[in-house]
Amino acid sequence: MDELVRYLQRKGRSKSSITSYARTCKNFIQWADRKHIEPEFMTYSELLDYAAYLKKKEVSQRTIRAYFTAITHYFESLVQAKVITTNPGKYLDMKSTPHKKLYQVLSREQLENLYHHFDSKGYRKTRPTAHLSAIRNKITVGFMVFQGLDVTALSKLTVQNVDVLGGKVTIQSSRTHAARNLALQAVQSIELDRYINKTRKELQQHFNQENSDLLLISGFANYSDTLRNLFRRLRKQEPQLENAQHIRASVITHWLKQYNLREVQYMAGHRTVLSTESYQRNDTEGLQLDVDQFHPLG
Repeated sequence: MDELVRYLQRKGRSKSSITSYARTCKNFIQWADRKHIEPEFMTYSELLDYAAYLKKKEVSQRTIRAYFTAITHYFESLVQAKVITTNPGKYLDMKSTPHKKLYQVLSREQLENLYHHFDSKGYRKTRPTAHLSAIRNKITVGFMVFQGLDVTALSKLTVQNVDVLGGKVTIQSSRTHAARNLALQAVQSIELDRYINKTRKELQQHFNQENSDLLLISGFANYSDTLRNLFRRLRKQEPQLENAQHIRASVITHWLKQYNLREVQYMAGHRTVLSTESYQRNDTEGLQLDVDQFHPLG
């Protein structure tokens, strides 16, 4: 605690602020002691555990944010004292409301059935593009269940990103995610080749988008509207399904059981391994996904 006090004094904080921060951090350390967690080895996920603990005690959301401001300063004081090398608190988004989002993990079978049982022929013939859009939607589902893509990544895919012969897809970097190359499943490659060379071209003509290089051609200005219609249909197949993040969370959870942490970090496009660690907090019943507010997705 002495390191924290000296750190705050150097930052010119008032005596009352220093006293308040120290009291907050003392309570945090006492909680960590009860959990047998050493501050030097504190992880992002364990900080989220503490946020959940406070919320369970009915501490207000504003107060929780204030507490974590103090805790972040505490870890920064340890970094400057060279006790630790990384401040786990700096990855928390203090402008957001702490929130613990729970998703029931979809099994591999449930995930793959979303793709394999997707009926691109069983559509209502209300629009001339209905069948073409259904084929595009199946392609979209494949990218979600096999590559764990989120809405942003899906909306930015271009034809140039897909190497059908090489069996891979390149995901562009975004504000929150790193670029990566991911392998395609054989069944995807076959349908992607047909989609790119025939279906997509027909969609371009129908929607007057001949000059677009986007892979998933849609008549909606906002890509999320396309997914909204798709998920209405997917929930008929799988009533447990909530949204695209539910699929991504389940996919990453299964990856963590198959690959090491760094491999999953790359596959998920996470810029820090702490983001990947947040998906490890799951049990045999379901995934405890805590990134919705503390950390930007997917």
